[in-house]
Amino acid sequence: MKKLKWYLLSSLIPLFFPVFIIIIIMGAVGGGSTGGSSQSLNGATYTDHWSNGDPYTHNLLVHRYGIKAEQLDGFLDTLGISYDKKRINGKKLLDWEAKSNLDVRAIVAIALNESSLGTAGVATNPGSNMFGFGAFDSNPENANNFNDEVAVVGLTNQTIIGNKNETFKVQDDKAQKFASGSLNTSTDGGVYFTDTSGSGKRRAETMQKLDTYIDEHGGTPKAPKQTTGKARDGGGITTGNIPQGYSLTKEINTSSYTGLSYPWGQCTWFVYNRGKEVGVSFGEYMGNGGQWMNAPSYQTTHTPTEHSALSFSPGQAGADPTYGHIAFVEQVKSDGSILISESNVKGLGVVSYRTFDAETAKQFTYVIGH
Repeated sequence: MKKLKWYLLSSLIPLFFPVFIIIIIMGAVGGGSTGGSSQSLNGATYTDHWSNGDPYTHNLLVHRYGIKAEQLDGFLDTLGISYDKKRINGKKLLDWEAKSNLDVRAIVAIALNESSLGTAGVATNPGSNMFGFGAFDSNPENANNFNDEVAVVGLTNQTIIGNKNETFKVQDDKAQKFASGSLNTSTDGGVYFTDTSGSGKRRAETMQKLDTYIDEHGGTPKAPKQTTGKARDGGGITTGNIPQGYSLTKEINTSSYTGLSYPWGQCTWFVYNRGKEVGVSFGEYMGNGGQWMNAPSYQTTHTPTEHSALSFSPGQAGADPTYGHIAFVEQVKSDGSILISESNVKGLGVVSYRTFDAETAKQFTYVIGH
């Protein structure tokens, strides 16, 4: 599939360095185009402060638990910016965090450094967004087609997840690679921005200031323990084209699979039926592969879990840029690596396998069946 390139132009304002943002949507695998509605994510991964010890290397999909709207409002008021409090406020920020799964501290940092909280550049246009999302290099006015909420969700799915930009340090490092011509987009993913002056570092500094403000104004409760998936290293079925060192708990037999609401051979058809095959139930109308993570009444987690459904966001790990993708988690090993089975990556109805290492596996969203 032909690769698409989106160029996003950030606002040029005196207080902040100009940043040219590029989203490169990678080649896609089949997603199964069925209907469905988008809703807030049900699951999140929490930490007390930072996932990796500091904001610069912090995974932007991990949240600080228990941040209050009042704390966010208080911090915004310390910035000395005359911003629209109806457009951006603590309540809206937490709502955007829930819908996008992007750390609310990162949302604040991006909005501040991109457009001074929506007060500069194309962000001031009617209908535009404060995150620079959708502003083509040659047509910044295109950002008018994406409001703030749509932008933060798209930014997360396409730029952060789809193009492997989960930390601000990674974003800075990839900008340097892009400038030197050494960036391999097929393995590294697309760049977030091309500015090499340390845009990611400045955003991380904003996150640190916000985190410190929260500490000084009531703090937050300790993060709850996360649901952990049971590890399985040995046993099971190892025949066929299953990757070496991995196994299934039960053989796959697609001859008994039914169509129902999911078209034959699509990824959704396979995961729905594979779940039934091992005693796990998923709904008949959960939408496209990328929409399963938003299905009501289903728990989601970033902890790899055997016999869960791995819902890929559009563009993530080669998923279809429109529909996303869904796969079935066959095994989680004690080293954190996972084995997935899936259909319509190599053709309709063709079942294939992939493995992901522990670090990559933690970036995905797993839907827990009933």
